[in-house]
Amino acid sequence: MDPNFGLIAALAGVAVGVAGTVLPAVPGLPLVWLAIFLYALGTGFDPVGPAFVAASLAVTVAAEAGEHYVRALGARRFGASRAGAWGAVAGAVAGFFFLPWGLLLGPFAGAALAELLAGRSPAAAARAGIGGVVGTLGFIPVKFIIACGMGIAFLWRAL
Repeated sequence: MDPNFGLIAALAGVAVGVAGTVLPAVPGLPLVWLAIFLYALGTGFDPVGPAFVAASLAVTVAAEAGEHYVRALGARRFGASRAGAWGAVAGAVAGFFFLPWGLLLGPFAGAALAELLAGRSPAAAARAGIGGVVGTLGFIPVKFIIACGMGIAFLWRAL
């Protein structure tokens, strides 16, 4: 593979991934990591070593887990029980299959449904659902910053 083509393709993948952190239906950080991994694989891990690829994967996994934690924390801050917090996370996972609206409706519906099943009032369930959405939206800037940092670190190593 032509190294210049590989680098341009990887940078395009990173750019789409960075945009995906703020756009619904595009898996931002996983796409950034995939672009880094494919570039490293295509170049024999020469400019981008296996340690960098592994560290990028660890950051990606930690950020995705952090997003679920913050989503649950948002639901809890808005009065959700433990069931409602888990419902927000489960709803987000289920909502992934109903893009793009499922990314926001999933945490809301999951938290609200879990609260209703736990015997809470509809108003309390709605507040918990709103908290799940607030947690989801609140983590978007964090993922954007992480994706930009991964992209800059990749560019630094690749050049």
